[in-house]
Amino acid sequence: MNRLAQLGVRYACISPGSRSTPLTLAFASNKIIEVFPVVDERSSAFFALGLAKKTNTPVALVTTSGTAVAELYPAIIEAYYQRVPLIICTADRPPFLRNRGANQTINQENIYKNHIRLFLDAGLPDVKKLSTIKQIAEKAIHYSSIDDLGPVHVNFPFEKPFEPQSFTDKIKVGAIEKVFFNSSLEITPRTKNKINFNALTKNFYYKERGIILIGFGHYQNDFAKLAIRFSEKFGYPIYVDGSSSLRFGNHSKENLIDNLTAIIRAKDFQKYFDPEIIIQFGGTPTSNIVQHFFKNSKAEKILVNEFGDKNDPSLTVKTVLLANPSEFCDSLLQAANNRSNRDSCWLIDFHTMNNFSEEIKNEYFKKSKFPFEGKIAIELLKTIPNKSNFMISNSSPIRDIDFFASSSKKQINIFTNRGASGIDGINSTALGIAKTSKEKNYLLIGDLAFYHDLNGLHNAIKYNIAMTIVLINNSGGGIFESLPISEYKEFFTENFSTPLKIDFKKIVEAYGATHHKIKNWKDLKEKVILSSRNKKLTVLEIQTDAKESKIQRQEYWNAVSNRIVKFIHDIKS
Repeated sequence: MNRLAQLGVRYACISPGSRSTPLTLAFASNKIIEVFPVVDERSSAFFALGLAKKTNTPVALVTTSGTAVAELYPAIIEAYYQRVPLIICTADRPPFLRNRGANQTINQENIYKNHIRLFLDAGLPDVKKLSTIKQIAEKAIHYSSIDDLGPVHVNFPFEKPFEPQSFTDKIKVGAIEKVFFNSSLEITPRTKNKINFNALTKNFYYKERGIILIGFGHYQNDFAKLAIRFSEKFGYPIYVDGSSSLRFGNHSKENLIDNLTAIIRAKDFQKYFDPEIIIQFGGTPTSNIVQHFFKNSKAEKILVNEFGDKNDPSLTVKTVLLANPSEFCDSLLQAANNRSNRDSCWLIDFHTMNNFSEEIKNEYFKKSKFPFEGKIAIELLKTIPNKSNFMISNSSPIRDIDFFASSSKKQINIFTNRGASGIDGINSTALGIAKTSKEKNYLLIGDLAFYHDLNGLHNAIKYNIAMTIVLINNSGGGIFESLPISEYKEFFTENFSTPLKIDFKKIVEAYGATHHKIKNWKDLKEKVILSSRNKKLTVLEIQTDAKESKIQRQEYWNAVSNRIVKFIHDIKS
C-alpha cells in the first residue's frame, strides 16, 4: 500500500471483514492515504467511484472474500464504461479451499473479467515476493490511470493468521526499504494512431453540412474552447449532450445548438437537414431521438476519443480515431491555419432553428404549472451557485437536463453515471463527489433511484457531508410513462411503474438529514438557496405526476416541431 501511496493513491474505501484484515491494516496505517470505512460494500464501491470522478485519481477499494466481492460489481461496471480509475483489492481464501465447502469462499479468479482493464493475483504472502508485490502495485496504477483508464482488480489470497502480532516470518526493515522506496515508475506513453490532419481538413472543407456531437467523457480544460474554434473554422454546429459540463462555463457558446432534441423531432427534418459528416467526441448521446437521428443519417461518421472506444450502438460508424479530443482539435486547427472560417448557410439555419426553439421553450416554461418535471431541472440550474457540482441521476432527470437545459456562462460541474446508466448507487456516488469538494453539491434524483441506495445516505452522517438532494417523487418509474408499455394498463402499474408508497420524510430524518416537501416554484428556489447554507444533508422532495409531465413535454415538442416545419417550408419554397 506504501507503493500505491507513492504513486498517487490518496483515498481508500474499506468494508469490514476478517479475511481482508491484512489489507485493511495496511491501508489504515498508511499516513498518506485517507481511509473511508463503509459497512455496505455496494455503497462503498459507489462512494469510491464518486471520489475518483471528482479527483481524477485512482481510488482503492477493499473488501473481504465471498459475496462481499460480488457486491462491488455494479460500481465496477460503471467505472469500466465511464473509464474511472479504481483499484479493487479483494481478500480471498487460499486457492486450495475453492470448491471445498469452505466458509465465505467463492471463485474470485478474475470474477470481474468482462468489466475490468486488468486482473492480477497476488498469490499467498511470501517474504521472497516483495518485488512481485511492488510490480503489481505499479501495474495497477499504470493500467487504471494511464494505459487503459478504468478499474483494475487485484486478488489477495490469505491464510491465517491475519494480525500483525501473529506473524509467521521475519524480515529486516532494510530489505523492505530497498524494494519499495526511492524507486520511480517508468511510464511508457500510449501508442496513438497517426492521423492525417491535412486530409481531414480537406475532407471537412469539402463537406459543408457537418455536425459535432459532444457526449460525456474526460476532457481537458481547454477542450471547450478548441471545440468552439473547430466549429467556427468549418461552420459546423455543436450539440453538447446533457451529461457533459460543456454546456456551461465562460467559453463561447456561439455555435452551441441547445435544443437539437426538440428540433430533430420535426416532420421531414432529417430529409432536409441530414448532414454529410458527423464527428462525435466522447460517449453515446443520452437521448434516443439523437441516437435515432445518428443511426438514420447517411453522413460519414467519425468517433474521436482517447482510447478508441466504439461508442456507437447504431453500428453505422466506420471510422474511430484514437486521439485526445483537445489534441485532435488543436492539430486540426493547425492544419487548417491558412484557411479562413467558413461562412456557412448550414450553420445559420441551425442558429435560426435553435433560436426559435429557445423562444418557445422560455415562453412555455414561464406558463408551466408546478410541478412540471422538466421545469424542476431548469429551475435548479438557475438557482444553484456558480462552480457547483451537480450530480444527475439516470432515467428521467438526465433526459430532462438533456432536453431542456440551455447553455449558460455559469460554471456547473456535471456528473452522471452514464457508463451503464443504472439507478443503483446514485446517492453514494454523489456523496463521494461531495466529500472531496470545496464547492456546493447537488443531486437531482427520482424516487426509485433514491430508494435503491438509501444505505448510501449513511455516508453523509459518518463523514459530515453537506449536500442538497432534489427528490422527484412521481410514485415509481416515471420514465416508463414515456414507453409503449404504458399502454398496457393491466401490467403497467405493478410491474413497471412500481409505486413505492414510502414516507421518505421519516427515512431521511432517520439518517440525520433535513427534509422539506416543496409546495411551488418560489418555495423550490427559496429552499435550494437555504439548503446551500446548511452544513448537512438536505432533501427537498417534490411530488409530481409522471403522466402530466409527459403531456407537458409533448406539448413543447409539438410547438417546436410546428415552427420548424414552417421554417423548412419557407426556405424550400
